[in-house]
Amino acid sequence: MEANPKLVYFDIRSEGERTDSAKSPAFNQGKLRGALETDFSLFEKYYPEYLKYKHDTIYLYCSHSKRSRHLAKRLADSSFVNVVNINGGLSHLNSLSENEIPYKRKYYENNLKYKLVSPPEFIKALNDKNYQILDIRPDSTFLGLAKLEQKNGFGNIHSALHIPSEDLEENLNLLNKNKTILLFDNDGNQSPAAANFLNDLGYKTNVLIFGLENIIRSSPRNERTFLETKYQMILPEDLQEISSKNSDLILIDIREESEFNGTEKVFYKNIGKLKNAVNITLTSLNRERMNEIADKTIVIYDRMMQEDLFTFAKRCKEYGITDLYLLSGGISQLLEYIYDYQKVELKSLLAD
Repeated sequence: MEANPKLVYFDIRSEGERTDSAKSPAFNQGKLRGALETDFSLFEKYYPEYLKYKHDTIYLYCSHSKRSRHLAKRLADSSFVNVVNINGGLSHLNSLSENEIPYKRKYYENNLKYKLVSPPEFIKALNDKNYQILDIRPDSTFLGLAKLEQKNGFGNIHSALHIPSEDLEENLNLLNKNKTILLFDNDGNQSPAAANFLNDLGYKTNVLIFGLENIIRSSPRNERTFLETKYQMILPEDLQEISSKNSDLILIDIREESEFNGTEKVFYKNIGKLKNAVNITLTSLNRERMNEIADKTIVIYDRMMQEDLFTFAKRCKEYGITDLYLLSGGISQLLEYIYDYQKVELKSLLAD
């Protein structure tokens, strides 16, 4: 963009996302200046706009690069000369520190009252006296008592002040107006409303983009010792390290057999598996089976770290499994690391 003022790039998200008024607050992430604005869900309406640049190099971005990847393939199949998908989309851009994106201030804009903070910036702020770290999750999630085990799995930052978002108004005396209030939740969907509320009262507010889940999905375990999670969650790089040091490692794929074998009728679920993994579904999990491997180091994973994974982990703990890890982001994140971010050394973790 800096080198070529005539660069052609499309923002293919919805209008709500581009104006920071999307129904899901976590998807309000600003936009890049100068993008041609279309909508992935209205392909036929905007096809003539794409067609104007059929013989040019065009770039596509959305929030996470799922929609842009699908559209890039569709246009390539329609004989477009050179279509480039922007891996990770705005989510990846906003998850990087400003030092990693030197031109961000020049080309990025938003309509947010609060500032979005990346995981590296959040971790740095934990030791900065100019910030007050605020956990606005419900009491049930904070205490690990939520009905959905996934909500309980992301743990707590003990140095943070905990005030549920619904109790903020009656606890304003606990907040310091001389500091920036940095809010977080599990996934980034609750903090924006709380940040807007405080901003209207004169507080300066920041929000951790995509919440604690983003910290866990992007930071190696040795860099997030400040976060005490209910279960040990590791990145693909961590798994590679554990695998190299532990010959007794047991990898358990908890997906249904059709996904594990790559025969699922829903095509996007057939995304491969880890090398040497065994398949144990949640419905087939039992104490007798786990007793056979109770003394081993166990890593469990699914497609993208969904509720069943946490329920599986909970039952493993109940069965006495102590050396247990969850692969953050599942097999999907591993593939993103390999193909989106060119961490090709992680291919060694995949089955042929």
